Amino acid sequence: MEAESETPISTNPPPPLALPPLAPPQSDPSQSAPPKSAPSTLGKRKPCKKASVVWDHFTKIKCEDETSEARCICKYCKKDYACDGKRNGTSTLWHHLRSQCKSSPLRHEKRQKVLSFEGQAKGGNLVAHAFSKERCRIACVKMIIRDELPFSHVEGIGFREFMKEAQPRFDLPSRTTIARDVWDLYQEEKAKIKSVLTHNAQRVSLTTDTWTSIQNINYMVLTAHFIDDDWVLHKRILNFCVIPNHKGDTIGRLVEACLNGWGIDKVFTISVDNASSNDGCISYMKKRLEKWNSLIGDGSLLHVRCCAHITNLIVTDGMKEIHQSIESIRNCAKYIRGSSQRLEKFRACLEMEKVDTRTMVPLDVCTRWNSTYMMLESALKLQKGFERMEEDDPNFLGYFEEYEVHGKEKKKRVGPPTSLDWANTKVFVKFLKKFYDATLRFSASKTVSSNAPLHEICSFLEEIDTMMNVDDVVMCKIATMMKKKFDKYWGNVNNINKLFFVAVILDPRYKMEYVEFCLGDLVSDENGVNDMSLEIKTLVHNLYDYYRKQNPAAAQVFHRNVESEGSLHVNNDATKSSRLQKFLKSRRDKDVVEIRNEIDKYLLEPPVNLTNDEFKLLDWWKENATKFPILSNVAKDVFAVQASTVASECSFSTGKRVVDPFRSSLTPKTVEALICCSDWLRAEEFSYYKEPALDELDFYQALEKVEKGFLSFLH
Repeated sequence: MEAESETPISTNPPPPLALPPLAPPQSDPSQSAPPKSAPSTLGKRKPCKKASVVWDHFTKIKCEDETSEARCICKYCKKDYACDGKRNGTSTLWHHLRSQCKSSPLRHEKRQKVLSFEGQAKGGNLVAHAFSKERCRIACVKMIIRDELPFSHVEGIGFREFMKEAQPRFDLPSRTTIARDVWDLYQEEKAKIKSVLTHNAQRVSLTTDTWTSIQNINYMVLTAHFIDDDWVLHKRILNFCVIPNHKGDTIGRLVEACLNGWGIDKVFTISVDNASSNDGCISYMKKRLEKWNSLIGDGSLLHVRCCAHITNLIVTDGMKEIHQSIESIRNCAKYIRGSSQRLEKFRACLEMEKVDTRTMVPLDVCTRWNSTYMMLESALKLQKGFERMEEDDPNFLGYFEEYEVHGKEKKKRVGPPTSLDWANTKVFVKFLKKFYDATLRFSASKTVSSNAPLHEICSFLEEIDTMMNVDDVVMCKIATMMKKKFDKYWGNVNNINKLFFVAVILDPRYKMEYVEFCLGDLVSDENGVNDMSLEIKTLVHNLYDYYRKQNPAAAQVFHRNVESEGSLHVNNDATKSSRLQKFLKSRRDKDVVEIRNEIDKYLLEPPVNLTNDEFKLLDWWKENATKFPILSNVAKDVFAVQASTVASECSFSTGKRVVDPFRSSLTPKTVEALICCSDWLRAEEFSYYKEPALDELDFYQALEKVEKGFLSFLH
């Protein structure tokens, strides 16, 4: 089933479409007959027959010897055919282009094609576009999925009128047909992803979370993260399935069932939030992975706590100390957004104060501190407008005299904000800016996030300690409350997943020196710093040994390279001097460090300049993967670890749009197909090319020797 709507589809674009030459027009034989005194052609070269146009779509394969059969390969689907000039004609090749090759521009097209330009992202090439009902139908299905449209969209009057004008030859499908095609496309895309994960024996890092839909159905989402052979970080939603309850054992069993369905048995980490039920899920998965012989070490690295969720808990505790100031500004936002007349009055106040009227204050979600931060930040820019409202609008002050229900009690509405409230908010917003930026870095799913937590945890600690020593009593109380929550989760360095330290070590800008520098801030005594530093170094070596056993051929390559680099060539005449011999010995004893493995070689290299803003971590490892064949495999899995569960939580936003009040009758399987396909179609393509291993190269060379020996025997 083809997924593109234009042709040609290949890695090498085929030449422009050329039509077969027309036969010469018939003429009167008496007029075309040569005269009797025609000049002799003796000594002149006989004109060659013009090559068939079919060779614009096929490429001849170069034969290794004269005994091999001449063959050619299709430029679109890569299928090969015999093409001996004496024994084979071109009719088979024409039949392939017109009837068999799904990517051929000549397929199912008897009329003249339409020339069109490809998109700007593809270079704007001029291509011949052929109408295909099958491709149009697939494009229609993808439109429904990507744009989150209801299945009944294809039966709408407007859509049918548009398609009648745009392409009257396209038979519009019904909503039932579209639903069936969505499921077929889901199965097809799932097979592609499954083949990549199983063929490469890919180790993945997982994120998971649960959600209750408007249908009152509990869903669990499972997302896989991994880096392919082209060093591109990928995120794929594996499952969006129904879960009966939120118990840890139930979540663990469902995760196991999902992994079995995908054929995945190598899991590096599982990132979850701090719900107590997730501890039971991790314990269950440790047992399963241990039985699958794919658990790394003792399983202490498997559980990754969501850093964004911990940050949310820390900041939320701090907000409790200035709840009154925040509540007064929130009530101001509620008032101006309560009616169109209030909003127009507020804009008039902004114009009189010469403040940009295009900026408005968004209402926050009380359970998400980052939305509260955005509300406060916007309100500070419009402070003059609110103060002018107090002077010009008597209803504004009257709004805060009213009572509102809080639980079983009636309380007077908080506000309007005083000058002290604005001052506290200004200092607090500036203080929260670092936490807000850190949350964005934790939440990244298209870029590496596993090297961010160590930086941000140390920055949080420094920021909180600084705020605890200021003269402002309110901010000192806020910092004290945040410090208590910080110590609960990150105060003990043993509570931090050690892979976050390994990720910084494998970042060539920081390496081990920066980890030891950070440990000085996180650990109080020097002995504790040394012990933790030794523990992290041991972990790096254990990971290296584990991956070396998985790929012994790559380890042999490294040792051969080290031996060739470390060989010492000294002039024989120079070594005759005993003084020079002593010098060489002393230099070896003092300066030369023994390189036993890739870790030693990597750490001895100078770090990359930290001020290089254009540095790309995965590109660096892609370029140096051949230098560190084992360590690069470790880095590939470590950098795929997610510092938060935001990647999975984002699917719930899609779920709310897919399962809206107008489509609440969708079955859970259809919901899963829509959400998964929406994620897969928006994702970046995989790199299917994989460097052959050494044992594979040896196998191919042995086959070539056998084949050559067999051919020589025939001769």
